[in-house]
Amino acid sequence: MLYFVGERLSLPALRFSASSISQRDHHPRRGLQNYGPYDALTLGKDRVNCLIMYPGHLQTAKQTLVGGLQNGNGAFAGFQKLFRIPLAIIGERSLPDETAVQLQRTLPVLVRDTRPDIVLLLSSTRNPSFYTTAKSVLLGLGVPSQIVTREKLSNTNQLPWTLENIALQMYAKIGGTPWTVLSLQRQRSLVLGISRAQDEKKRLVVGFVTLFSSDGDYLFFSSIAPNPTLWDDREAYQEALASVIVSAYHDYSDLNGQPEEIVIHLCKKPGRFREFPAAEQAMKQLAAKVPYAILHLNEYSTYRLFDTAHPSYVPQPGIKVALSETRNLLFLDGRKRDFRTGEETRTRRGVPGVYEIGFDTRSTLNVSEFPRLVRQVFDFAAVNWRGFNAQAKPATLNYSRLIANMIAEIGVDTWTQHIAQLELLADKAWFL
Repeated sequence: MLYFVGERLSLPALRFSASSISQRDHHPRRGLQNYGPYDALTLGKDRVNCLIMYPGHLQTAKQTLVGGLQNGNGAFAGFQKLFRIPLAIIGERSLPDETAVQLQRTLPVLVRDTRPDIVLLLSSTRNPSFYTTAKSVLLGLGVPSQIVTREKLSNTNQLPWTLENIALQMYAKIGGTPWTVLSLQRQRSLVLGISRAQDEKKRLVVGFVTLFSSDGDYLFFSSIAPNPTLWDDREAYQEALASVIVSAYHDYSDLNGQPEEIVIHLCKKPGRFREFPAAEQAMKQLAAKVPYAILHLNEYSTYRLFDTAHPSYVPQPGIKVALSETRNLLFLDGRKRDFRTGEETRTRRGVPGVYEIGFDTRSTLNVSEFPRLVRQVFDFAAVNWRGFNAQAKPATLNYSRLIANMIAEIGVDTWTQHIAQLELLADKAWFL
C-alpha cells in the first residue's frame, strides 16, 4: 500500500479594489455586490458603449436581454449596480436574417459609425457560420463582442444568473478587471499559459496568454501572440514562444521593473525539444538572468481523490497531494459553500477531476519553489471571469485554450490578417 502526504490549501481571498486591500471577499458575486470591481476608479470610462444587432424575429428576446442587463432581473441587479458604470446602448440594428453575408455587409459600417466598446449580437441558436463571421469581422476591427442565443434567455428560472454571467464577460471584454487574487506570494512573477486546439484540418493550433503578479495581486495582462503557430511546425512554435516571452518581459519591465521569475504553464507534458530552446533563446535575446520554470498541468490524470468523511465522497477544493519532489496532485473542483445558504454542494455531475502538476527539472528556478508554484496554480483558478460558477481551471490554461479555439475556428490565415488590429485588444479578455 502506498501512502502520500497531502494538505488542503486555503481558498484565496479576492480583491475588489486597487486602492484598498480591505475590500476583499472569498466569493466573487458577494464581493462585487459589496465593493464593485477591482478597477472601478481606474477603468478610464464613464460608461460602456454597446452596439446591439439582432434578427428581426428576435425582437422580444432582444428586449429581454437589454432590459435585463440595464435594469436587472430577479437576483441580478443590473450591469450598472454590479460594476458601478452604466451600460449605454448607442445603436441598434435589426437584421433580416441570420447569415454571415448580413454581418459582413453591416458590421464594419455600423462599428465605424458608432465606435462601440463592445458589440452585443443575438442569434436563435449557436450558429457556427454566424458566430465565426461575427468574431472574425469584429476582431479585424479591434472590437470585442458578446454573442447570446435565444436559447440561453428562454429559461426564466435561470435568467438572472445567465444575465449576470453575460454582464461579467462583457465587463472583462471591454478591458475591465472584475477582481484579482490577493496572493500571499511577493515575488514579481511573469506567467505564461500555453494551450492547444484542433482546427478543421485536424492541425493543432497554439494559443498563448500572459499574466503577472504585482504586490501580491495576480492581474490579467496580455493575450495576443505575435503569430499564430501550428504545433507540428516546431521552428515556428519555438520562435513564437520566444517572441512572446521577450515581448511580455519588456512590457512587464516597463510597468513594474524586471520580473523576478518567469513561469510557463503547459497543458499536459512539455515537448522535449520545444519549450526549453525557446526559453533559452528568449533569455539570450534579453541578456537577462531571470530564473524560469516550466510546469506541465495534466487535467486528464488517472488519479482520483475522494473524501470518505463526507456522504458525497467529493472533497473540498484545494487538496494537494505530493507524489514526489517534482509531481503534485491538485484538486480544483469539489463541493463549495454557498455564501447565501451556507450549504456545501457541487452542481456538476460525474467524478471530479484532478490536475497532475509536474515541475520540469531542466528549469533554472530551484525545485524548492515548486510548492509555491502549485499554490500559484490554485490561485489562478480563482481568476476565471467566464462566469461566477464557471468550472475551476487555471486562468493560464483556460484562457490560452479559449484563444487557441478562437484561432482554430476563425482560421490561421484570417487570424494572421487581423494581427495589427488585435493589438487593440491585447489588454482585454476578448476571448471569454
